[in-house]
Amino acid sequence: MKQVLVLLTILAMTVFLTGCGDQVTVGKTFIGGTEGLKTSFLPGNPPDKTTDGGTGGFSIVMKLENVGENTIPATEGYVQIWGLDPGTYSSNIPDFKKYFNQQSGFGTDLKGAVKNFDGTVLNGGTATVEFGNLKYLPAIQGDLQQKIWANVCYKYKTRMATQLCVKGTTEQALNNKDICEVEGEKNPQNSGGPISIASLKESYAGNGKMGLTLTLKHVGSGDNFFKDDKLECNDVESNTDRGKVWIGFKPVLVGGQNVPVTCQGMDGTSTKNGYVGGYVRLFKDGSGKETTTLYCTVDVSSSKTVVEVPLEAQLGYTYLQHITSDLTIRHIGTG
Repeated sequence: MKQVLVLLTILAMTVFLTGCGDQVTVGKTFIGGTEGLKTSFLPGNPPDKTTDGGTGGFSIVMKLENVGENTIPATEGYVQIWGLDPGTYSSNIPDFKKYFNQQSGFGTDLKGAVKNFDGTVLNGGTATVEFGNLKYLPAIQGDLQQKIWANVCYKYKTRMATQLCVKGTTEQALNNKDICEVEGEKNPQNSGGPISIASLKESYAGNGKMGLTLTLKHVGSGDNFFKDDKLECNDVESNTDRGKVWIGFKPVLVGGQNVPVTCQGMDGTSTKNGYVGGYVRLFKDGSGKETTTLYCTVDVSSSKTVVEVPLEAQLGYTYLQHITSDLTIRHIGTG
C-alpha cells in the first residue's frame, strides 16, 4: 500500500512540474503534406487493350483528390491528354484538353482538406474528368502500343504561419532571452501543398529591424510550376514564367501599427487577399529540387518591449503533374 502511495505521489509531482515548466506544446496549425491534387485513373479507364477499326470503345477517366488544404475553383484547372491524336480516337474535344468546369457534375470548386478545432480532419473533395466514347479508327496490320500521358494543370496556394520575436532595441535583442530569442530558426508551419517555406530564420538587422531569411522549396513530386497570373503549364525552357512562385505577407502588428514585410529581389509588387508580395524564381539545387532564398526585414522600432507576434505568408503558383498508362491496340482480322 505504501508503495502505491509513493508511486501516486511521484506521478502527481510529474504532472505538476510538466504543467509549470517553461516549454509549451502547441498543436500543428495545419494538416501539412507535400501534395495538392492526388491523381489516378479509374480502374479500366483506360483499359489495357482496345481494338482497331473503330470496333472497340473505351474512356479515359482521371480521378482528382484534393489532399492539400487549398480549395480549387472549377475555373482554375484542366486535364489534357498527350500521346493520342484526338481525330484518330474519334474525339471531338479540341487538343484533348478539358477544363474542370467543362466536366458535367464537377461543381463550382474542389474543396481542400480542413483541420477542425478539435484536431480532426475533414478530407478534401474528389472529382473526375472524363474523355468518353473513344475508338481507335484506323485499321492496322498488327498490334501496337501507345502511351497515354495525362497532364493536370491547376492553380494552388500554400499558407505559412510562425511567430517572430520582437525586440525594439539592440540591448534587448542581444541580451534578453527570457521571453523569446531573436536569432535562429522559427520552424514555419505550412498548409498541405507541393511548394512550401521550408525554413525561416530570424536575426537582428540593426536600426530597429528584424531580418528574415526564408527558404522556399518545391517539395512535391510534380513536373513543374509557373506564375499564377494565368492558367497555363507550358513546360518548355523558353517559358520565362516557369519556376516562378508568388509570395506575399500579411502586415505584422507591432506596437499597435501594421508594419509591412519588405523583401529584396521580388519581381513586381501586388496585393492578394490581404497579402502583399511579388514573384520569385526557384532554381534546382544539388538534390534536383527547386529552391530559393529570400531576405526580408520588418521594422519593429515602434515596439519598446519584448513580445512574440504572428507572421503569416502565402505562396501562389500554377502546378503541373501527370500520370501515364500503356494502351495496346489489337488488330481484329477481317477474315
